[in-house]
Amino acid sequence: MKTIIPKFLALVLSILFLGASASHAAEKIRVVVKPAEPFAFEENGVLKGYSVDLWKKIAAASGFEFETRVVDTVPELLEAVKSGAADVGVGAISITPDREKLMDFSHPFFKSGLQVMARSKGEAGAFTAFRALWNRNVAEVVGVLLLAVFLVSHVLWMVERKINAESFPEGYVRGVWESVWWSIATLISGGCENKAPVGVAGRLVAVVWMLGGIGLTSYITATLASAMTVNTLTAEVSGLSDLRGTRVGTIAGSSAQSLLEKSGFNVTGYATIDEAAAALQRGEVTGVVYDSPLLRYFLSENPAAKLSLVGPLFDLQDYGFPMPLGSPLRKQINSALLDLQVAGVTGKLETDWFEEPAAE
Repeated sequence: MKTIIPKFLALVLSILFLGASASHAAEKIRVVVKPAEPFAFEENGVLKGYSVDLWKKIAAASGFEFETRVVDTVPELLEAVKSGAADVGVGAISITPDREKLMDFSHPFFKSGLQVMARSKGEAGAFTAFRALWNRNVAEVVGVLLLAVFLVSHVLWMVERKINAESFPEGYVRGVWESVWWSIATLISGGCENKAPVGVAGRLVAVVWMLGGIGLTSYITATLASAMTVNTLTAEVSGLSDLRGTRVGTIAGSSAQSLLEKSGFNVTGYATIDEAAAALQRGEVTGVVYDSPLLRYFLSENPAAKLSLVGPLFDLQDYGFPMPLGSPLRKQINSALLDLQVAGVTGKLETDWFEEPAAE
């Protein structure tokens, strides 16, 4: 009796284990996909791309059946994987230390890095330069200048109109107009021909205006130069350091946005590369920082965009397939991925989807 019970229990456990395994095998793996050309995207209702093709080959080699669900953002994909609502994530998902604390990743299957996309040199024409002057700082300078001219002109007219009516007539409209003319001419050239104050008070006003005009002129020049610098940078960006102090675009929720914000950049997130590129063309951002292969693919598909990649790659990254922590699929996926890499399948996929294979 003592030997029968353990054998019976072992038989029951074996049946339960086999039943659970069969049940698990029958379940479809839930795959969540974030479109990011050329790694994952829909065309005529069919999912395709480098990552999608690679995942299909892994699934075929592992005997997986799977169902897919498309999400709009990287945070949505990561949340689905982290919460267990999805078994695998497919796209251009960077493996980062922060993400590895929340989920597991497959072995890396693609080497990437961030790069800057900017307007091509010579694309900043006269209209763009003119538009760069329309900002709050320039408006404030114009306001200060008009107020200063208004006040000085009125004070000068009031002290000169009785003793110097020839230069500053007593009539308000004509007198103030002549005074405004003198103020502007003095500010620009340091004096006004055939018109000058003759009274002590008038000359004191003139001295204050001429001395103050030096500082005001310098202030105006500096402000206008600053406004034009942003426009010049847009056409002459050579790398990430040139984006300091300007507005930078990237993809919302991406690891690039996190890095830029931690580094103190003024960042605006966009839903897609197309939206970020459009903002760059309109001059709303000085540059777009994102994954180099995705930017390269965008430019190859949009040659008329008059945009280009500048500077070297930085913050080098690896792409992988994210899974929930402790996923039982990880070992099987990694084994199939390594077999495909050794067989040269991943290299062929890179050749098919990119102009040249990614560096090993």
